Amino acid sequence: MPRQQRTIEELQKVSNHLHYEVWMLKSLAQALASGIAKEGWLPNALIESFGIHVRGVMDFLYDDTPKFEDDVVAQDFFPSASDWVNIRPQPSELLLTAKYRAGKEVVHLTYARLAVTPDTKPWPFVALANEVTSVMEVFLKKVPKEKLGSQWREPT
Repeated sequence: MPRQQRTIEELQKVSNHLHYEVWMLKSLAQALASGIAKEGWLPNALIESFGIHVRGVMDFLYDDTPKFEDDVVAQDFFPSASDWVNIRPQPSELLLTAKYRAGKEVVHLTYARLAVTPDTKPWPFVALANEVTSVMEVFLKKVPKEKLGSQWREPT
């Protein structure tokens, strides 16, 4: 069943929420890479927030079969779903791994967490933020500008 066609006003408003997700992902990556939080609960909270934002943006960019009708996906901004699917870059192994890790290590309490070792625990924050930004640049270059909200017209 095709997705509900959204109005330009809905897309503009929801794109400002997307802007927030991308801004948080990039800001958290910079903060974590800077070493601003050294130990205790604060770095854990920042890492968990980063994982949640990575997963949210990945779902926006790459979820071809959203679970819920009100999930926002990049395809909503194009005349047909295939328009976005055909131009978006394939997700890298780094992005796919990050989405998986966000689900298994942050969002859901899973037995997969038992396999996480000190060597595999660190996240490549800056590399992930750069890859997500790269895919978002493709989206922003191709999306009809009238469908983007005011947040996208302001410098980040």
